[in-house]
Amino acid sequence: MQTKPVQQKSQGLGRYADGTVPIAQQPAEAAVSESKDRLRRCVERSAEAVAMVDCEMRYLSVSRRWETDWGIGDGEAIGRSHWELFPNLPEHWEQNAQACLAGVLEYSEFVAGPSIASVSGKIAGGYEGESVKWVFQPWKNSEGAIGGLILFASEIASDLAQTNGYNKFQSEVKSKPLETIPQLTQIALENAADTIFFTTSDGQICYANKAACHLFGYSESELLKLRVSDIDSQLPAASDWPAHWEQLKQQSNLTFETSYKTKDGASFPVEVKVNYLEYGGCQYRCAIARDISARQVAESALLEAKEQLQAVLDAVPGLVSWVSSDLRYLGVNRHLASAYKMPAEVFTGQKVGFLDTSPKFNDLVYGFFASNKKKTSQEVTASIRGENKTYLIVAQKYHNNTAAVFVGLDITESKQSLLALQESEERLRQQAARLEQTLLILQRTQTQLIQTEKMSSLGQLVAGIAHEINNPVSFISGNVSHATGYIQELMRLIDLYQKYYPHPVPEIKYVMEELDLEFITQDLPKLLNSMKVGSERIRDVVRSLRLFSRTDEAEMKPADIHEGLDSTLLILQNRLQAKGGRPGISLVKEYGDLPLVRCYPGHLNQVFMHLLTNAIDALEEGGRNSEKNGRMQNQSFLSGASSRLNPEIRIRTSVVEDNEVAIAIRDNGPGMTEEVLGCIFDPLFTTKSPDTSTGLGLAISQHLVVEKHGGNLHCISRPGEGTELIVKIAIGND
Repeated sequence: MQTKPVQQKSQGLGRYADGTVPIAQQPAEAAVSESKDRLRRCVERSAEAVAMVDCEMRYLSVSRRWETDWGIGDGEAIGRSHWELFPNLPEHWEQNAQACLAGVLEYSEFVAGPSIASVSGKIAGGYEGESVKWVFQPWKNSEGAIGGLILFASEIASDLAQTNGYNKFQSEVKSKPLETIPQLTQIALENAADTIFFTTSDGQICYANKAACHLFGYSESELLKLRVSDIDSQLPAASDWPAHWEQLKQQSNLTFETSYKTKDGASFPVEVKVNYLEYGGCQYRCAIARDISARQVAESALLEAKEQLQAVLDAVPGLVSWVSSDLRYLGVNRHLASAYKMPAEVFTGQKVGFLDTSPKFNDLVYGFFASNKKKTSQEVTASIRGENKTYLIVAQKYHNNTAAVFVGLDITESKQSLLALQESEERLRQQAARLEQTLLILQRTQTQLIQTEKMSSLGQLVAGIAHEINNPVSFISGNVSHATGYIQELMRLIDLYQKYYPHPVPEIKYVMEELDLEFITQDLPKLLNSMKVGSERIRDVVRSLRLFSRTDEAEMKPADIHEGLDSTLLILQNRLQAKGGRPGISLVKEYGDLPLVRCYPGHLNQVFMHLLTNAIDALEEGGRNSEKNGRMQNQSFLSGASSRLNPEIRIRTSVVEDNEVAIAIRDNGPGMTEEVLGCIFDPLFTTKSPDTSTGLGLAISQHLVVEKHGGNLHCISRPGEGTELIVKIAIGND
């Protein structure tokens, strides 16, 4: 049985200005070789019968005593397998050796009988009939990995010196690293990745490692002529240096951030750890510096992202707070802070309920984190500036349920209006018949106003987000073409190199194979093209969001109906795709030749959104409850077999009677009964779950079409034959 040698992973090579390669960055094989040579020499000089083997049990070095005792001289053992030289070793010997190589045993020793002999037929020490004591343990390379075994063999004797032979060798081997510790320390300092330099008590640099020379751009001799104030202008002046030195002596070490200057005058930020040292009656200042430019850039980017998020939350028209699972505030928006006339920073870290203004809100937060719900909503009453107000609180957990955001919308006026309405209804019961219609109109107006306000706020938010997304996307898409050109030039340069230098040096050839250059040259253009397609896709989505929101258009104006339909469809594209066992919804556009129509574009986009959403919901509901809803029959305008497999939405536009346009949205869903058809435009009426629908979509659509545009919205539907909603409005350009 043999084990594979420990493989060392090579690192990328870096060089200093003088061309030397730092030890810490040299290939691992070099460090292993140095450790191996050091131990090999130790074995060869030992007075005991000692041998050194690698992980495959091949001899690397033997002592003269070993060659004498086993009759294998003149370097005959080097490179040969241990099993070849000792073919009759017991099986447990090999098992123990493999256990040591695997790191299971720290060392192993046992006594073998006189039958153990080398291929020369000789028993250890030349004494036939004597038992042999074997001891072996792993040796490790400079990387700390097991590189092989040290073998020790001797005959059993009563002489104390002989029985302690192994201990003598152990002492000799262990003392060797101790002798090299100062050398290793010097190598570690010299080749450390961080900048390390020593100064005397007067600030004169007396030592600098290679990293320091490389970083500052000085040679070692130039750097040793400088004082620390020459590279660190923020250190105290010469007159204040004794105070700085005294502080360092008292505290032993200091950590601070400063700026260093290179030879060419460039400055960069560093974190410096300074230690006070005494050696040989002299005092020294050891400074270990690390460039923190990247860290400061990351911190700046993080701060900018937090500021952007805070700006978005401050724009939300409500009281917003985010809370951790330990029931402490992580932050609040400016509306909540101003409501309590307190700085927003005061809330951070405070326990929920520290203001003692809303026990119901406290109970909501405690109960929400104690439950398994991801989101919830509840009405609560809070005292704001001494005035009791009612808020609708909507909560959503995030960060693996370790935090949640709470958004409170002031519904005090709505609640008061509803209460007043109920009191009026009770007081005027005798006029119930006359007031019933008034109540219905008031209720409809109220819900429409609320929804309109929400849509207005949502439109502003969507427009703002679309604007913020558009800037970086434009930057990316604008630079992809330049990047493509640059990369093509680089590819052409590589092709020229390969053409005129077809036989590169081994190192370049190795890197080309490692990088798979041929694959990169084929895949990189595809990658850039994907980036270009993705940025164009984002730009289209942003454009659709801005067209859909239309926040800057408060008056009627000529608009392209098809453009509004397309922007709405792009927003709903995700819902048209196959999901949850339902096939994708086919979309058929039958656009006519329409002129520009004078209208409120934003309002019409809302109508299109509601109508298309209802059509998609109907197709999804029909797919889930095909028997209940009655899937398409053969008499439908589409074939029954096709509709069961292929849900479809068909959009048709045309000019009717020369002064009107008609937009028809038709689906091949389950259709509706006469009873349902008569109620679809009533506010709050819905056939869907209350969790997924408010029942306001078609009511608001009718209001926007009929009252805002003086048009007409009607529905055609029968069970099993789908549904068609038709919008008609005047062209109005005259």
